[in-house]
Amino acid sequence: MTLCGAPFRIPEGVGLLRTAGDLEFGDVELGLPAPLREYQWEGVSFLYRNQGALLADEMGLGKTVQASVALTLAMRSPQISRVLIVTPAALTLNWERELERWSPALVVRRVQGSDEDRSAFYSLPIDVLIASYEQIRNDALDRIPDGTFDLVILDEAQRIKNRNSRTAFACRLLQRSRSWALTATPLENSRADLESVFEFIKPGLIQRRMTKTEVFVRLEPYLLRRRKAEVLGELPPVIIQDLAIDLGEDQRSSYDEVWYSRTDALESESRPISTAALFAVITKLKQICNFDLDSGASAKLDALQTLLEPVIEPTDKVIVFSQYVETLKWLSSRLEHMPHDLYHGGLGTEERDDIIRRFEGDPGPRILLMSLRAGGLGLNLQSASLVVLFDRWWNPAVEIQAIYRAHRFDRKTPLHVVRFLVSDTVEEQIDEILKTKQALFEEYVDAAPTADVHLLTRGDLMRILALQTSEIN
Repeated sequence: MTLCGAPFRIPEGVGLLRTAGDLEFGDVELGLPAPLREYQWEGVSFLYRNQGALLADEMGLGKTVQASVALTLAMRSPQISRVLIVTPAALTLNWERELERWSPALVVRRVQGSDEDRSAFYSLPIDVLIASYEQIRNDALDRIPDGTFDLVILDEAQRIKNRNSRTAFACRLLQRSRSWALTATPLENSRADLESVFEFIKPGLIQRRMTKTEVFVRLEPYLLRRRKAEVLGELPPVIIQDLAIDLGEDQRSSYDEVWYSRTDALESESRPISTAALFAVITKLKQICNFDLDSGASAKLDALQTLLEPVIEPTDKVIVFSQYVETLKWLSSRLEHMPHDLYHGGLGTEERDDIIRRFEGDPGPRILLMSLRAGGLGLNLQSASLVVLFDRWWNPAVEIQAIYRAHRFDRKTPLHVVRFLVSDTVEEQIDEILKTKQALFEEYVDAAPTADVHLLTRGDLMRILALQTSEIN
């Protein structure tokens, strides 16, 4: 018997529930390209059993794989015939390729083209459509007919953390009977982020007036989160090193000039001073911490070059993250002696794919200069041996996402992460904010009880595969 044209096997040892005298499951195969780990089968079962579900596994544990297999199983149900996957634009191709690998018999297409083209995609009898958040924001109201999709999956669901945004509203407009969300960071800034994500998954489940205990009780059946330390004890560790850096004389002089004139710069603003004006001053200070445009001095570059001195082996591959594309371009001009590529959101899809293929496929030593935002989502960069956070983002979740692009569940060697931090500058204040936000995440997400997952039973699998007992006696 086959499922979706490919052999299907539930591996031994995945904890499938069996009763005394139960028949052996036999030789029924699913044809997965690689075996799933037990915690991944638990994730598959969690999604498959729930109409509303948030899979919030830590980065690198294979949420896409779990969702793909659960989707394959769900498509065996007569209630699920059409599926929409909503994901950041940069990840639509990655989802298409993952589904080709894990659900090869499903008809999968990316939504592309003009308004008329996209309307046609929504009308065609395609099993699985993959669309970007931007496309859904534009199309949900008047281009997607009611009843088009039975299941909607939001990848990187923190994109709807702002309940009042057009994107969150558009996703909630999508008519569906099942709602799955995938994100390692359902809370980035405040509890309202989590509330907004669950407004899509199960409207009204949690509300602002509830205590934390009440929220935990409501969430438990619909939230599943596993951490690497819990399910992948054999995974090599992430070794994080915070590297304190002092500015040189020229760089410090430029920094102090902006710092001590910040009040004058803001006094020219109308009252009250806008958030944009405050960010502009902070951004200027942060950029000087990276490099001084006037003198070309950069204590961080000096530190980076020191880190790169032993990078000489074919297995040596380094990712340098910055939130500023201009910083990455400046670094590129200073690292001409080493093979490297520059990856940022302004590149086309094919160009970005080529860069990732070179980094993963070509021998080192090699450096990948990567925008923190463009590189923090959905990519697999497990060949990296060193990750450098050249500057700090405002949100610890974004930094963690970037780090775990290289710390995947099939990694074999430890990952060394170095975070640059310039002493006696705004970077120290930013570091304190990051620690506070991380503590909030741990309080509401890591501390929350998660679903009591009942693995798929033999009877479940029989029904999924439309098998009769006599067929496997």
